[in-house]
Amino acid sequence: MTMEELLASQTKNLTHLYRGLEIEGEVVLITDKEVILDLGTKSEGILPLREIAEKDRTELKIGSKLKAFVILPENENGQTILSLVRQTFTHLEGARAHFRGGKSRGSRFVDWSKFHLAQSQKTKLQGTVLEVNKGGLIVEVGETRGFLPNSQVGFGLLSKASKSMEDLVGQKLTVTIIEIDQTNNKLIFSERGEISEEIKSKLSKFKKDQKVAGKIVAVLPFGLVINVEGVEGLVFISDVSWERTEDLSKDFQTGKELPVLVLGVDEELGRLNLSIKQLIEDPFAEISKKFPADEVVKGEITGISDTGVSVALSGAEGLLLASKMDPDTKYEAGKSMSFLVDSVDIQKRKVNLAPFVTSTTGLIYK
Repeated sequence: MTMEELLASQTKNLTHLYRGLEIEGEVVLITDKEVILDLGTKSEGILPLREIAEKDRTELKIGSKLKAFVILPENENGQTILSLVRQTFTHLEGARAHFRGGKSRGSRFVDWSKFHLAQSQKTKLQGTVLEVNKGGLIVEVGETRGFLPNSQVGFGLLSKASKSMEDLVGQKLTVTIIEIDQTNNKLIFSERGEISEEIKSKLSKFKKDQKVAGKIVAVLPFGLVINVEGVEGLVFISDVSWERTEDLSKDFQTGKELPVLVLGVDEELGRLNLSIKQLIEDPFAEISKKFPADEVVKGEITGISDTGVSVALSGAEGLLLASKMDPDTKYEAGKSMSFLVDSVDIQKRKVNLAPFVTSTTGLIYK
């Protein structure tokens, strides 16, 4: 079997994700707020549970197949945000819009020229938060919807989400436009704007790699909002721990004081970019010593993609690259197998693997 045939038979269907794409996924987890789907790609899909009718939720179970539309191909956590509602326009609506010199968005006509003008003149627009997902906020300006990524949300708005991001639905805000893509019917907003001289003065006192103390103001799905001497700070979920964190609310509560490290000063948003994990040495450096080159290790296959085979090892994550997959071996998720350690990537925190195969002459090769 050739490598092409191997990948075709053993990897999941490889799909290039883009906004508006209809894709089918398999339900792997159901929570009180969202449905997690295996899309057959490197990213898991996130679908808000509220979009599924109450009568259909009773029939929803692990293994169920669902079709949805891509809203955001990849958020800050590497997840794909989905919706049951198509965000692109129909052919008929598109034809009408083309005749008018614009495009429709949903069932409404979009006058793109006004957004291009607002972007070129850096005009501030008034909007309302309609929906919340893990990647950010769906904001309506006039009768047009756009996306405000979490990284572009200002402290003023975040401070109103003391319990959850759902508190922001209905909130009024001022945004500017940072991206317009008429082809993909995409509009990206930002809350970045002018910062008061008082905040600028406070920010000037902080330096990169400075250790400071702060108090948690809000625990959000994507990170922690920290008050550091009267200045907003944000610790994204990826900077909380060296290990993957799923639910910050389990370990952090508002009002808790904790040490943080300043990664940088964002003068446009008027906040500090902070980290908790950078205060301690990455434990993977020590763990990696257990995986010397050519060592035989055993692990469970957790996934197969165009990159290769992901393997859960004892205390570490392993990767068998697609180019090194053995054409005579059947790789399946959940299967335990032995591998050889090829190398250790400290930066990516992965153990690179090679096949552990015994030939007919009893020789091991990789």
